[in-house]
Amino acid sequence: MSSTSSQTIFRFSETEPTPLLKDFETFCRYLEQNTFAMGKATGRLPYKPLFQLNAMMTRPQLETTTHSAQEYYPLLHLFYHLALAGKLFRVVAHKKSQTRMAATERLAAYRELTDAEKYFFLLETLWLDCSFQNLNGNRVLIPVAESVQLFLETICRLKPGEQFLCSRERGFQLNVSFLSAPVFLGFSFFGWYELVRDEAEYQYRKVKQNFPIAAVIPSHVGTTLGKKLLRERPLPDWNLPHLRTEGFLPSMPEIQAIAASNLVELFRPYCAENELHRSLPRELGKKTSGNFIFKASARPKVWRVLALSSKNTLHDLHELIQEAFEFDDDHLYAFYMDNKRYSNERFESPLGSEGPFADEIEIGELELKKGQLFLYLFDFGDQWEFTVQLLEIKTEEKLLKQPKVLETHGEAPEQYQNVETDW
Repeated sequence: MSSTSSQTIFRFSETEPTPLLKDFETFCRYLEQNTFAMGKATGRLPYKPLFQLNAMMTRPQLETTTHSAQEYYPLLHLFYHLALAGKLFRVVAHKKSQTRMAATERLAAYRELTDAEKYFFLLETLWLDCSFQNLNGNRVLIPVAESVQLFLETICRLKPGEQFLCSRERGFQLNVSFLSAPVFLGFSFFGWYELVRDEAEYQYRKVKQNFPIAAVIPSHVGTTLGKKLLRERPLPDWNLPHLRTEGFLPSMPEIQAIAASNLVELFRPYCAENELHRSLPRELGKKTSGNFIFKASARPKVWRVLALSSKNTLHDLHELIQEAFEFDDDHLYAFYMDNKRYSNERFESPLGSEGPFADEIEIGELELKKGQLFLYLFDFGDQWEFTVQLLEIKTEEKLLKQPKVLETHGEAPEQYQNVETDW
């Protein structure tokens, strides 16, 4: 780090201000070189790869075992979300109805960036594209993005390098007990601050996902970059997953403006010459025109191939699945676009209460990629789950006038089992 009379210049490398870039590259290389199925229930990294990856990190997470879930590894949990939200990896089908993470062409483009550009690309991905609700483990219903904003505002008011005790006696208290360790520690992995764990409170509560804070030590890079972001790009107003929970859709002007923005430009004055010129182009908001071919599976050997145009909505897809499996359309439903039940990456039935709603989004606006999987959950009582996979996008064809069923495999399951009738 150097400074002039008007501006501080920060130096970024694989290990400065933290080993974030070095460890993230190790994470990506491991995913490229090892093929394994993701957890079927969670869609997250399984136990063995997590344990192996943790040992490869610069500062391995302690107090974990060969059966610790992803949330117990805050750094790896963050990397998982950054890799997917930054579209460096995507979830694709794997053998026996499982899924895996596969690298995209963007990963090679990411590796062409300078260290400073990589740092700010990952920061931009965290700030704009990561769901803080999911990062927090969906543990609370309150808006996590707003709480993170307040948390960072508090830290950025402190003096860099000075340890502040988080106690009422010192007049400084962080009321963030509902936030998990990955959310607290996320920005510390970017070198914004160091958090000192309250060991007595930690041992008393015995909940490893929590990180009770005894003290915080802000850094110069953290307070400088944090103040800039909090002032000019407030997290609740710029975080796209948060805005989606507020009912904003990709086609709305507000979201299009965020999609066209370049967060990296905010930080050019803080970097040395020739270190920060580019970032990976943002892809949000690109509309795809064509016919989409889906495979909807109720069970491994029971599936239907469906065709819809890019102008059809997710509600049209719901109706076609109902028709294809001979169900009565008499319950609420939701599509979970990250293939995880009850996640925030959802579109609800038009009769739902929260939104965003399935009849408000066209299939061509979803940025779906060939091989992508998502979940269709129908009837929140009986919980019928259908795995939907995009098989193909036919961009050269004339758009279909009506959705249609192309193939049928296996006998459709009975929607209402063990129901007696009098007729």
